[in-house]
Amino acid sequence: MTDPSSLPRHNRATSYDVAAAAGVAQSTVSRCFQLGSNISEKTRAHVQAVAARLGYTPNLLAQSLITGQSHAVGLVITRYTLHGSPGLLYALGDALSKARKRLVLLAVDDDEAVASAIADIQGYPLDGLISCATLEDSFVTRFHTHGVPVLFFNRLPGRVKADSISTNHAKGAGELAEALLAAGHRRFLCVGGPAQAPVNVARMEGFLAALRKANVEPIGVLHTDFSYQGGHDAFLEAAASGVRPDCVFCANDAMAMGVMDACRFSLEWRIPDDLVVAGFDDVPEAARPSYRLTTVRQPIQRMAEQAVRLLEARIKQPAAAVQTILVDGAVVARASAPLAPISPAEGASASGRRRSGSAAGPA
Repeated sequence: MTDPSSLPRHNRATSYDVAAAAGVAQSTVSRCFQLGSNISEKTRAHVQAVAARLGYTPNLLAQSLITGQSHAVGLVITRYTLHGSPGLLYALGDALSKARKRLVLLAVDDDEAVASAIADIQGYPLDGLISCATLEDSFVTRFHTHGVPVLFFNRLPGRVKADSISTNHAKGAGELAEALLAAGHRRFLCVGGPAQAPVNVARMEGFLAALRKANVEPIGVLHTDFSYQGGHDAFLEAAASGVRPDCVFCANDAMAMGVMDACRFSLEWRIPDDLVVAGFDDVPEAARPSYRLTTVRQPIQRMAEQAVRLLEARIKQPAAAVQTILVDGAVVARASAPLAPISPAEGASASGRRRSGSAAGPA
């Protein structure tokens, strides 16, 4: 086997090497690798062919210093979001790619861990920053001072003004609660994520507010870590203590699926006959036959595309008015919690009837 250290080392080809081989000026080589540069396609194709033959690739860092643009956008995201809603990362990455932007990812454990990690991304020459985590006002100000606009995704900014786009978590959770109440449920157990997590707070407050409006108090409110295992274990612990709900609402789908499996495989409770379970997010797994989870759908792809458009507009017009956009989610009824239709006359205060019969659902 060949020892890599014994292989001959070659100097990296430079733009001056490409210019000499292609018979053009060095500045022409640079322009051939800049998006939107004013240069003929014939010259661009010729120079790029020579560059490929020489193994030349442009130095993006040096190019950003010259043009003032790196075409790179930072993304701060918590591991809770990555685990619970991985589609969010793909949606934002796809939207940025279509906008010819490169994604620089910084994953942190949770909102509290952002402060110690934010320095890792401040050293990059970013065109903008999308944060799916809570940022201190001082960090937002620092980015703005250096000409890097910040956009919050599923988070609201603090006192420093910044664009944001978010699902209306409270409204979506409230509408789900109303639908579950209309279906006759009254003994609710709520399983949330970390108590201080902004998304968890909004979803739990929206759900509990709808219950209070119907004069219904939950039989328990639990907090765990937004994970499948967290939901699974928290529910088993509650059941072991004698808690017996007829409906479990989980602040995300991962926890809801953990609760469902705890019921079916540890307690041998049937869903939806013995218990109904609902979540929030509508991750792809929620629609699979093994779960068929009733949930609230976030229009993540549409939100990601809109977020990138907002960021691009902010880059072009830094002084434009700040935009705060709330996007409605949609209740998706599946077999884990059959929902009765809500007529205008019934609303959330429908009588405590339970849907007759049981829809075919996860056994």
